[in-house]
Amino acid sequence: MKISVSLSYNLFEPLSYNAPDDAGIRLGTRVLVPLGRRHALGWVTGLDSPYPGRLKGLLGIIDDPFLPGADLLEFARLAAAAYFTSAGILLDHCLPPSQKSPRNLRLRDNDGETKLADLAPAEIERRAGAGPLRLHFKKPAQAAPMAGTATAGAAPPRRWLLGPGRGQEYREACERVLAEGRSVILLVPDNATARYWQSNLPGIDPYHSEVPNAARERTWNEYRMGKCGIVCGGISALAMPLAAAGLLIVDRAASPLYARPHGSPFHLDQLAELRARAGGVPLLSGSLSHTCASFERRAEIGLDDRRPAPRPVLEVHALKGRERGIPPALLDLARQNAQAGRKTLMLVNRIQPALHYFCEACGRVAACPRCGGALQAGDDGRFLCRRCAFRDDAPGGCRRCGRPLEALHDISIESLARAVERGSGEGSVLTLTAADLKDPGPARARAVERPLVIATLAALNPFFHGLFAAVVWVKPESFFSMEEFNAAEMIHACGAEIAATLAPGGEMHVFSVFHFHYALQYLLDEEKFFERELKYRRWFLLPPFSGVYELELHADRLRSLGAAMRELYGRCRDSLNVRRVYLISRQPQRGTFRGVLELHAGAEAIAAAGLHRIRRSVLRRTAG
Repeated sequence: MKISVSLSYNLFEPLSYNAPDDAGIRLGTRVLVPLGRRHALGWVTGLDSPYPGRLKGLLGIIDDPFLPGADLLEFARLAAAAYFTSAGILLDHCLPPSQKSPRNLRLRDNDGETKLADLAPAEIERRAGAGPLRLHFKKPAQAAPMAGTATAGAAPPRRWLLGPGRGQEYREACERVLAEGRSVILLVPDNATARYWQSNLPGIDPYHSEVPNAARERTWNEYRMGKCGIVCGGISALAMPLAAAGLLIVDRAASPLYARPHGSPFHLDQLAELRARAGGVPLLSGSLSHTCASFERRAEIGLDDRRPAPRPVLEVHALKGRERGIPPALLDLARQNAQAGRKTLMLVNRIQPALHYFCEACGRVAACPRCGGALQAGDDGRFLCRRCAFRDDAPGGCRRCGRPLEALHDISIESLARAVERGSGEGSVLTLTAADLKDPGPARARAVERPLVIATLAALNPFFHGLFAAVVWVKPESFFSMEEFNAAEMIHACGAEIAATLAPGGEMHVFSVFHFHYALQYLLDEEKFFERELKYRRWFLLPPFSGVYELELHADRLRSLGAAMRELYGRCRDSLNVRRVYLISRQPQRGTFRGVLELHAGAEAIAAAGLHRIRRSVLRRTAG
């Protein structure tokens, strides 16, 4: 029979292979297949491939009791269609740690047991000549697999809970679901939030990257065997093969930490909606502020706004773009708060200071002659521009007036802590980074004892709610790229999380070069902010009104690339709303020229146009 296999590679469409009719293959079976001169693992996602051409046969079939249920198969299909990636990548997240690596596969035949990693591809093909090999993992899953049911298309109930005190609501919702014999997935944006809920909600099973593999393996097997409980974590927890999922909670749903992680095409909060839709699971989103999507649909979703009425006092301080170093107004504010006994949190993006060359006569930092960006001192003492990678010899003087240049440290946790301690006394400052917050409990205890805390945005987790009398946010534009379409939304959501760390009557100070930007001017005025932001989104067909995809084309010759881009632009300009067309570089990268078309359309329209089938191209979802 012909089967469709979704590989554990970033290939959107499944590949077709021949398989024996009596091999016992079912939907969700894992198989080993040839891929060019290599071999690859994949998942059977179809038993009746329509491909009419000549097909290769399977190399191996993995004998394992675990099969993903219909709900997980539908979840993988929906996510693959939305992100133009392989369903196999999503299904890989359903596996326990012992089965994620193909190095743990074993082959048992007449010659005994052999590790698959010890066999060359040619040897695997030779042994599979008489039929697919039977492979198994060193630690197979336990028997009695639980298969979920999919109800795709049905709109699951959804609630949006706004407010800082969500623990009681979560607790009551979890108790109701557990009493029905169903399980709960608690999705969190980072491990610190997972630790907070683990200490505040009884019976949570953590399932994230910081949990040892043995503990994750045990948790996975318990839920496979029918345990009902609360699983807390990220994408692996979201893809957990539960016997019966009864509720999906997305905590801190508006947090910018849900943005796409490096190297992954997925937005975790958006995957949660697909998982809820695939299994008909009720969705509860807890947050301190709206997102653009929830504000636009607030009349449709079950909105429960429990935010306290009084807002903190906001003051936005203007910084000049060319100034470097620590502004005196910032140090004066820190000193005054320390003397008045007002516990203060100062949020800075950089841990170590950047060293700039500054001309006191001109009052400016040395500028890059190529792009105009600020020049820094590299490790070798030469000029370095982070924007365009320009390098030059160490400066001999200012290019404008010829005066000598001075070394100047930019704002960072380290430089700011030294400067603040000079005015407030040694031992008055506590510095916190993500590494210090791996155990937030002791970090909070230390923060209680110090009048001033200087930290990164990692301090914006529930452990620090209501602790500070004042928060100083230094250069919000350095935390988020202001060129991103959703930079304003991320700044607004971050402002709401900052406000949650303030005690009643607290005040927020923002020092920013972009002090005029509406994201800062309306930081605590939700109605005006979303009125402005949604108008901008409608104008340019941005989420939640449209998806945004990038089609990257590759060609050996620049002329061929230009012709292909012109043809696609003429054909899809109106139907797919092509808003930008540009070259990544006029120079070849890894031997090919590359150009990008930015499409503002849905995945269905792009697939109908066949753009995902263009050879030597990459189609990726960037927003929506």
